[in-house]
Amino acid sequence: WESDKSEIAAYEPDKFLKIDMMPPAVERNADGDVGAAVMWASPVKSFKQLGGVPSPPEALRGAWTRQIIKAKMIDNLIANIDPNLGNWLVDPAWNIILIDHSRSFTDTQDMTHEMTNIDAALWDRMKALDHQQLTTVLGSWLSADEIASVLRRRDKMQTIVDRLLKKRDPALA
Repeated sequence: WESDKSEIAAYEPDKFLKIDMMPPAVERNADGDVGAAVMWASPVKSFKQLGGVPSPPEALRGAWTRQIIKAKMIDNLIANIDPNLGNWLVDPAWNIILIDHSRSFTDTQDMTHEMTNIDAALWDRMKALDHQQLTTVLGSWLSADEIASVLRRRDKMQTIVDRLLKKRDPALA
């Protein structure tokens, strides 16, 4: 499974969910061939080039951890089945940049990443997603079934979030 439409579609929730980790991706026609044009991110290094998940300076660790959490949440929502260390980039200011979403939006309900924490503000925005909104924003690139799969994954994420909350506060059980 690989699709330039998925690459373009992945940028849309990055924008409207205010994640701001993906370079702009738009549809372009070049000499009759339609595909994705993605802004080049530079200067960056991939986690792979850095020998694994890098450790930022102490002063940036809180912000870095929040970025990791958000990246995992969006990968789970869009079913990015290929989030390898070569596709997670970091710039000199320690911003995470996520690239290559051409294998996203499959019908899998499996979570790409284990969720042990959430970003509450991002989760609130994800919970507010509905079929009409996703169809309006993603309908040019995704089928109705692919959009329904996004909502099913979001609902599965809700079950995981509920479990996390109960672990932190047994009174919620």
